[in-house]
Amino acid sequence: MDYFSASVNFGIIRRRVQALVVEATMDLGLTYSEFSLLLMLFDKEGCSQDDMTSFLHVDKAAITRVIKILEKKGFLYRKQDDVDRRLKRLFLTEEGKKLEPVIKGIVKKIMDFLAADFSEADGEFMIKGIDTLATRLGMADYEAVFGKKGRGTK
Repeated sequence: MDYFSASVNFGIIRRRVQALVVEATMDLGLTYSEFSLLLMLFDKEGCSQDDMTSFLHVDKAAITRVIKILEKKGFLYRKQDDVDRRLKRLFLTEEGKKLEPVIKGIVKKIMDFLAADFSEADGEFMIKGIDTLATRLGMADYEAVFGKKGRGTK
């Protein structure tokens, strides 16, 4: 197996998908991070900020920044949890809900383009493989991957 090519190709895929999303959402005034958070929120509305951090594998400060921007743009709002007052739950505004078909349409067009040369079975295999890789990497830390503690850990 050519691990080097696979590694380079992951980088190409990430950069090109991000560039396509940024261009496709330019008229909406969304960044890639805002797009990603909204996409997740369409299926996870009512989740906490901490949940969103876990779903997207992004640090808490970055998620908080994106949430504040999306609040200012009028696409979502935070509501204090009724039981645990420390938690803030995320909800879409009516304007945010209007973006769902547009954003999901962008994802569909990109995925249809990527899978154009695949059979349906191979396309499903690709999607399942990407899900498996993302789940595995999402749970990984330095020690799990390299078998030793990283430089910044004790």
